Amino acid sequence: MDKVGPVSFMIDSHLNITKTIGFLNAWHQKAIDQGKPLVVHIDQKVEDRSKAQNRLYWLWVSQWSKRQGTDKDSEHLYFKKQFLSRIYDRDEVGQYKQTFAAVKVLKEQKHPQYQAVADGLNELISTTDATVDQFTEYLNDIHAFCNKHGCYLHTPDDLMYAWEMSQ
Repeated sequence: MDKVGPVSFMIDSHLNITKTIGFLNAWHQKAIDQGKPLVVHIDQKVEDRSKAQNRLYWLWVSQWSKRQGTDKDSEHLYFKKQFLSRIYDRDEVGQYKQTFAAVKVLKEQKHPQYQAVADGLNELISTTDATVDQFTEYLNDIHAFCNKHGCYLHTPDDLMYAWEMSQ
């Protein structure tokens, strides 16, 4: 028998109940025969930005940084600048919109401190300020970007729901 890795099923319809039962029917006897019975955990979906979303995010950042030959902290900064800052600006999250506008003025004025201020602001942008929908959009942006650049990001079954939280 092949090893059964962690598998998660989102039960939001009768069809998904049927799929879950089908999986259990297919695998339970084989697992028992090998002395490795299946363990089933049942939990309710959490509707906020969860530890699972955060784990998935850092897993993807690590996969991308490994491919790039860089470290995950620099890629975290890159993704925040490229994607999260645009989401926060558009949605007027906290004081980000006003701060981004002030930094843009420095850039337009070719101020000698522009880059230092912009880099400092990027350090201060926090993923914890994102709503579920914003963080899901951020994950989608990262996934599309990496895929476009030849890096398909692996998503373990037990974290798939974290990516699809608002879909």
